[in-house]
Amino acid sequence: MANTDVTISQVDILSLQEKAAGFTHKWTIAYTDVDEGTGAADTVTAALGNTPSNFIVAKVAANVTTAFAGTSGAFTMEVGTDGDPNNFIESTSVKSAGTILAAAGAAPATLAGSHDQAADALEVVFTNATSGSPSALTAGSVDIYMQLIELA
Repeated sequence: MANTDVTISQVDILSLQEKAAGFTHKWTIAYTDVDEGTGAADTVTAALGNTPSNFIVAKVAANVTTAFAGTSGAFTMEVGTDGDPNNFIESTSVKSAGTILAAAGAAPATLAGSHDQAADALEVVFTNATSGSPSALTAGSVDIYMQLIELA
């Protein structure tokens, strides 16, 4: 098992509908961003950037716009911080198109690491399991939405 680090440097401009839903940031991650590693249990960590020093992450959602395909094993994604990779979205398959929400019923203030007085690194971890590898990906795209509030 190996991990490959990649950086997603572009934060997309949100549509009026996305802003009306309360989101402030959006990242699009294509399969070509994470088609790294050749092992059956490899992971790819996509760095999204850092939070401000005094922040709240009020909500997070993801939309798999194109199902990830090509690897023969399970392929999952989790969204969080470098200290808590599944803080916002727990490990979920991205091999089907659709919406992924944070844990149902969790109030934003109860999410560990969702607020802090110090900056934190935001990341998405993709995990390949059982067979195939991330390098075999041939399709896939996911949009990560976040409401990130700077309190300072």
